[in-house]
Amino acid sequence: MGENQGLEKAIEKLAELLTAKVGAAASLNNAIVPHIEPIQKIDLMPNEIKLEGVKNYLSWSRRALLILRTKGLEGFVSGEAEEPGDKKTSEWRTWSSTNSLIVAWLLNSLSPTIAATVETISTATEVWKTLSKLYSGEGNVMLIAETEERVGELRQGENYVMEYVAELQCLWADLDHYDPLDLPHADCIAAARKWIERRRVMQFLKGLNSDFVARRATLFHQPTLPALEDAIAAMT
Repeated sequence: MGENQGLEKAIEKLAELLTAKVGAAASLNNAIVPHIEPIQKIDLMPNEIKLEGVKNYLSWSRRALLILRTKGLEGFVSGEAEEPGDKKTSEWRTWSSTNSLIVAWLLNSLSPTIAATVETISTATEVWKTLSKLYSGEGNVMLIAETEERVGELRQGENYVMEYVAELQCLWADLDHYDPLDLPHADCIAAARKWIERRRVMQFLKGLNSDFVARRATLFHQPTLPALEDAIAAMT
């Protein structure tokens, strides 16, 4: 807890420095220069969603990106916010301070073991790339098989329909990440996505409780299956 508070205070101080006016910065030995865009502090991620490895990488990365996007800082992990070439400029000092802020925040959102593997990396982009390469699970056959099995076994049970839908969609999103659709032409991709959606509509309908037998039968007897969102709407 003390470690988190200490980092949060450091982040708050850095944010204050980055947003300081030129007049107020005179005593800071020109550390802050004119026309620096305000940088909002990033709220620390809760301990319970620290990156622990492959199993929770997707949840961790989605939440991390969401938080960064709310602050307009996602470019520092995507590589779009490139480091200025001239380190003597105010633009470089602003970039360097912001990059350091994000690296510190990322390190604090990792388990100690994982943080130790990337703590010597100086840029947020490279930290992000390294974590993705090590823990994203893309192409991992075991994760693909496990997720497929969970999808096939999932049933509504005691859940409300939308709770069941949310769990399905989360598993489908994981599956799309682990086993991405890779086809050479846009038309092929569009056709394949329609094929996948039809099967997901059937998965959704088959997993519903017996209360929905009549409505499910109605959809199955139609000439074509509805889109997934229409099928969900018909059951809610």
